[in-house]
Amino acid sequence: MKKTRRIAGALRLAVALVLLCAATPHARAVPGEECAAGRHQYQQMPRVAPTAAKDGEADYLCAACGQRYTEILFATNHLWGAWVTVARATCAEPGVRRRTCTRAEPHDEYAAIAALGHDYRESAVLEASCLEPGLLRFVCGHDPAHSYEEGIPAPGSHDLGAWRVETSARAGEQGLEVRACLRCGWKETRALLALPAPTAPAAEPPAAFPVLDVALTGANVASLGFFAFLLIPYFICLAYIRRRQEAIKRRDALRKKVEERYGFE
Repeated sequence: MKKTRRIAGALRLAVALVLLCAATPHARAVPGEECAAGRHQYQQMPRVAPTAAKDGEADYLCAACGQRYTEILFATNHLWGAWVTVARATCAEPGVRRRTCTRAEPHDEYAAIAALGHDYRESAVLEASCLEPGLLRFVCGHDPAHSYEEGIPAPGSHDLGAWRVETSARAGEQGLEVRACLRCGWKETRALLALPAPTAPAAEPPAAFPVLDVALTGANVASLGFFAFLLIPYFICLAYIRRRQEAIKRRDALRKKVEERYGFE
């Protein structure tokens, strides 16, 4: 980073020097030795003015030492070539570009390239959970060395969904219900009450022996038959007595009629 800044500073100084030189005449021959009087005192001689397509000239003569040199005045209509990047612009430092005129004697022009500025793009370093904050990093797309970080606040609580049965309760065994956070997936569980154990069925009386059942049933039938047999004479006697009583009643009624009609007993 420091090396890049030094290079950019040197290029800016070079541009400034070139622009400064462009503002002054360009000499075809410049004296190399010092003036005998200590400092040259140049005076401009008659000159040929430049045109749009042709360079001009100007002569300079030192009044102190008599040294003379000729300056080229470039044509006003330059034939510039394409711009060439001398130093690339960075996020914070401008760059330098150059183009060359090919008319007469080639000469260059320098211009600054504006600094790119930062192009920060976010990339998550640590995702935030419901209870823990996260971290977000912003990295410059032009230069990854330029970056900064910001915290991601945590909501502070879970966003829980509905309960669902994971294990059903059984007789004598507890079940399990679960619900999860819709954001981070954290789970909460709770037990389901066990179902009551089934009761044992009541004991049935032992079954009677089949032979005994048959014997008792036969005895009952025989008893009923014998009792019915004893009732037959009873009903016969009862019917005879009733018929006898009716006959006596008819006889007495007849006797009574005879006595009433004939007057004797």
